[in-house]
Amino acid sequence: MTMNFFKQIAGLKAPGTFKLAITLTETGSLVVSAMFTAACGDKAASRIIPLTLSGTAEELDEAFFAQITQPARQVAGLLSNMEGHLKSVAEAKAASRMEQDKKAAAKTAAPIGDTDHEMPDAKAERKRAYEQAMKTIAELKAACKYHEGLALLPSEAEHPDKAAELRKLRAELETGREQLNKIRLF
Repeated sequence: MTMNFFKQIAGLKAPGTFKLAITLTETGSLVVSAMFTAACGDKAASRIIPLTLSGTAEELDEAFFAQITQPARQVAGLLSNMEGHLKSVAEAKAASRMEQDKKAAAKTAAPIGDTDHEMPDAKAERKRAYEQAMKTIAELKAACKYHEGLALLPSEAEHPDKAAELRKLRAELETGREQLNKIRLF
């Protein structure tokens, strides 16, 4: 007896883990639950439910792979895209930090009196960036994402004219984060 089950699994070319649960019912039919998983850091991946097929042994022999091929490939693609998305977000965040570090280094390298002679466009851009950051922080605060809001909070050194406002907002975000952490303990 030659079985080509594993060759067909390999032929799907979807790296990951296949989990099969096979139940023989009282009537003699089979119920097969097939679940494909792959390494993915996104918790949304856990919402994917198994594919369930039922039929006689002959029906499943004939149609099993025809039925699971497309869903397995779709799940593999989705999980790959989710993982790729998470990596790109991390890369963008690192790039953003690198840009912030470059800007901070450029400011410290400039002579002290030169900050008053910035081009008007640079001041307008800094103001727009500040306003956008504050808008995003307000949205994060409303969504109880205090930690993310703190990460985006502009520094007082970059905006000395807004120091009091930034200190007040930092205190509010830290208080919210602490309260949220206390709630999560219970």
